[in-house]
Amino acid sequence: MPKTRPTVSKEQKTDDIVRAAERRLRDGGYEALSVAAIARELGLAQNALYWYFPSKDHLFVAALERMLREIAARKPARTQATTQRVLWFTDQFADLSVLRGAMSERARTSPVVAEFLTELDALIDRMLANAVRDHVPPDELALAVDAFRATVEGTFARGLERRERRKLLQFSLARVMDR
Repeated sequence: MPKTRPTVSKEQKTDDIVRAAERRLRDGGYEALSVAAIARELGLAQNALYWYFPSKDHLFVAALERMLREIAARKPARTQATTQRVLWFTDQFADLSVLRGAMSERARTSPVVAEFLTELDALIDRMLANAVRDHVPPDELALAVDAFRATVEGTFARGLERRERRKLLQFSLARVMDR
């Protein structure tokens, strides 16, 4: 019989659920995100999880948001060179890139995932634009961001190892920032 865990706060239960969801996403992708398995792992009734997250997509987004917060908390100082900061972020987003297909697929039918994906893309564009703004003419900034993002996504799609990916991205970023 699942436990109700009345001594555990709602915030702690929510955190436990999201942490378990994040682990599953990191270990097996979207396919491994099972509400029933998380409920079993935490000793909760499956219906109890739906009290915290109305759908699997809400839980998916909550886990992705947690992953983004963890990335932001570790971000490098602005004193680092632009290229090194951008490469650091691309390394961090490599973990999320394996979930990109699931995000795009779920966004077709799930408003909560579609909204998250729109916000994620806008965030990535803003971060990259802010990083290269001083190195690219203003009228070319949007094009430079799109070109570099396409290169990054291409390295993920090709499954390049970190070293190979960084070499290619460093080359591309140098060209994007070259006046």
